[in-house]
Amino acid sequence: MGSLSGSPLRMAAPGRYQFEFLESTRETPTTSSYRFSTSGTGFRYLSNQAIRLILPRVQDPWGPARTFSLSSSPSEPDVAQVTVKRTASPYKVALDALTPGERVLALGPVGDLLYDRTRESLFIAGGIGVSPFRGMIRYASDTGDHARVVLLYSARSAREFAFKSELDEIARKDPRISIRYTVTRPAESGEPWEGPTGRIDARTVQIELERLVRPRVFVVGTPGMAIETLDMLRQRLGVAEADLEYEFFRGYRG
Repeated sequence: MGSLSGSPLRMAAPGRYQFEFLESTRETPTTSSYRFSTSGTGFRYLSNQAIRLILPRVQDPWGPARTFSLSSSPSEPDVAQVTVKRTASPYKVALDALTPGERVLALGPVGDLLYDRTRESLFIAGGIGVSPFRGMIRYASDTGDHARVVLLYSARSAREFAFKSELDEIARKDPRISIRYTVTRPAESGEPWEGPTGRIDARTVQIELERLVRPRVFVVGTPGMAIETLDMLRQRLGVAEADLEYEFFRGYRG
């Protein structure tokens, strides 16, 4: 795998860090991003690892910690960002109640869903599963020297595409990055949608595979979405196991 300098990537050993909360941003009606300062902590991660975030004052039956893929990029200095589905769970309520300057405990980095700038990539995201791909695409754009990247991104409605304006702007400026959207429940959009509808199917994926040269194929979404997509890639499209990377986003309600 490549790095900014072209040397092999090296994973940092997980550690314990105190992050200062900066701000939150509503990405869609049901998702928000939370940004933390890592300045002065020595925290480093690869594109695109995860952290375990431990919040103060949480009375939650599942405990005060959750693991989130980072939606930020290592090329964004002194910042760690997570993007989550908003729910009424005690943990998510506490996350939403953080005030600027408040500190939280972060464990990490963890995970090996790692982007490789030297190989072409096909990202397949369902809903909030786009989170690590936002970080990878931002990293590719910021570093400049990368192979082709295609993101296939499905959401229930047009309003549920997180980071859409940012991703579209990146793709507009960088011809090696392409974004394709599909809406699975267009009647729920509440706004016009003239693009593709339905799930990301085998034909759509096959078209992109034929345009790329033995890409690494990443799949991130709910367990149901990810398992169905992986079965399609393996059985119908013949993608080699060595070329597959995937992550299940569990516990949306928590």
